[in-house]
Amino acid sequence: MPTAHDLTILFALTSAVRLGPKTMAALLVHFRDPEGIWEANIDEIARVGKLDSASTGRFAEARMKYDEINSELDRIIDDGTNVVSILDAHYPERLRRLADPPTILYHRGELPDPEQPAIAVVGTHKADHEGIADAVAWGKGLVERGAVVVSGLARGIDGGGHTGALASDGKTYAVLGSGFANIYPPEHRQLAEKITENGALLSEYPPKTPLTKQRLVLRNRIIVGLADAVVVVRVHEDTRGSMEAIRRARNIAIPIFLVATDTSSVAQRAVAEGAVPIAQEPDFDLVLNYL
Repeated sequence: MPTAHDLTILFALTSAVRLGPKTMAALLVHFRDPEGIWEANIDEIARVGKLDSASTGRFAEARMKYDEINSELDRIIDDGTNVVSILDAHYPERLRRLADPPTILYHRGELPDPEQPAIAVVGTHKADHEGIADAVAWGKGLVERGAVVVSGLARGIDGGGHTGALASDGKTYAVLGSGFANIYPPEHRQLAEKITENGALLSEYPPKTPLTKQRLVLRNRIIVGLADAVVVVRVHEDTRGSMEAIRRARNIAIPIFLVATDTSSVAQRAVAEGAVPIAQEPDFDLVLNYL
């Protein structure tokens, strides 16, 4: 079983040294445990993790600031954020399918029940009222059939999916591209609070981490990783996030569905990437029967 000391080391490596999930996976395989990484020769660490000089400098500094880093982690936990590492038994098993699972997962609320079907409801943040209404209907219909809804808290389809799930007293999970102190979009703060009471907010970043476009894209792998299937409710010509979700779902071989409302080039591209077109009228059982 991992110890509190192990968690502090993983926190130091991901937050202070800023090592990504693929680098962390390589280091854990080679050195076997966090303590092995922490005590290893820095040249060997750099070789195994392919670290540049800036990263090795941050590593050396983190070693000297262990107590300060440990105190920061304690403050995060005391402020109401739960912290689970990939070494923990209750780390979401679905995420282990990813080539780059988050080393640490921060959450406010309860982690998903691994026995309960989970469906990602995603799509463009530029959805019109009809598209958002469809997302709400998908959120409602899925939770009424015993599933939970996973999405990214964004405007448009994401917010609709979460809202629909909550409207039917279901559970929903929002994966952020920032820390919990930087909810985005700001108008979804109240929605985020409701989600913590009926599911959870999740992030691979400490609470004070700001939002970036890259982090928004990277969170899609966690949304998909937590799901048993993906429903793309609407796409748009600049829907980078939805296309990334489709690609990620294909990589871990879970079903992908596209609500077919048009024959635009981006919709055709989504189908070419592996999405199965389904009628606009929600067919919840079709999706759930694939699981």
